[in-house]
Amino acid sequence: MHVAVVTPLDARSTGVADYALDLLPHLAHAAGSEVMVFSQDMDRLQSEQCGWTCLSATELPRIAPELDLIIYQMGNSPAHDFMAPFLHEYPGLVVLHDLSLHDFYARQAIQASRPAVYMRAFGFGYGTQGTRLARCYLRQPMPIGYPEYLLSEWLATRSPGVIVHSHHAAVVLGERCPAARMWVVPMPIPLPGKIASAEARAQLGLSTDVYVIVVFGVLNLSKNPGAVLDALSRLCAARVPAQIVFIGMESSSFRLMPEVEKRGLQANVIQLGFVNDPATVHSWLSAADVAVALRSLYWGETSASALRILASGIPLIVNDTGAFAELPNSACVKLAPGLPDTGEALYLVLESLYRELDRRWAMGIAARDYINQKHDPAQVAICYIRVAEAILNTS
Repeated sequence: MHVAVVTPLDARSTGVADYALDLLPHLAHAAGSEVMVFSQDMDRLQSEQCGWTCLSATELPRIAPELDLIIYQMGNSPAHDFMAPFLHEYPGLVVLHDLSLHDFYARQAIQASRPAVYMRAFGFGYGTQGTRLARCYLRQPMPIGYPEYLLSEWLATRSPGVIVHSHHAAVVLGERCPAARMWVVPMPIPLPGKIASAEARAQLGLSTDVYVIVVFGVLNLSKNPGAVLDALSRLCAARVPAQIVFIGMESSSFRLMPEVEKRGLQANVIQLGFVNDPATVHSWLSAADVAVALRSLYWGETSASALRILASGIPLIVNDTGAFAELPNSACVKLAPGLPDTGEALYLVLESLYRELDRRWAMGIAARDYINQKHDPAQVAICYIRVAEAILNTS
């Protein structure tokens, strides 16, 4: 089977890059042949890859006729904009990392001067009302809500197949475009080796008695960092020796340190930013007691950072919404979305987990067991090939 994957490969711009890099060697093995990868991020690669070769995305039109199937790793961020000329010209299996593609199509209209593409996506999904709303947006950009408007319907229906990562995504998208051929396939998440917490803390210069809370992933307003800092303030007031570590690139929507200084929490917050070294990330996750992955705004995604936290054996606090609601209760504490005081609710959970060491230990074991059973990259790659075969056998 001659398979190609079109994907971003720069982990600084999107977690989809890490997803692709975890999957590709296993996909090549499951396909029984080398996989061709088309990207604009070739400079981010090492010289050798296992089972796959990378070409510039500009080469795709020349090679597309020779391929059995193209797989698009598709998301809403600017990292995917280079894929726009190919998605409809060379239809393939679309892996939807974000159900909402509004910002992707809006950038095509505004930055790439292709307003017809935006209008068509809006009109396909929402008819005359959608076309009217699209015109309004182009005149004066405004918030476009989820799940009221997705704009992924056009792509999903025109593609020979769609992969999503949660039953939530399958239900929401399936209601909008029942003609789409859709499969739910878990994310590929490697299970890292275990490092004892004491050893990791010694490496990082952390005290053994500090309560380490980690927030992992791109830092933006949707992660509800204000509520996290409010919970930390309450923990400090209750004399819990808490330290929060933020690991991930800071987005333009939120600046962390001014909010930290406003609350006087400089001694209790570590901001690492984007960490390029996986071993360093692994050490910090191994040193953590608890992780927080809240969403004040939710766009239908499955959080790879949340799954990587669980793979490290860390109890996780999430919002009880969308794909997060599908995570196991044995490994997660789930807060209702839209609480009047999320900071207070988060504080109560964090304080309780601080006191209950045995509970944290059991949750960590359950977390790794869940990832090992459901998200093994080799098994995910086999699922990909089964989907590809189903598409090819009916095309």
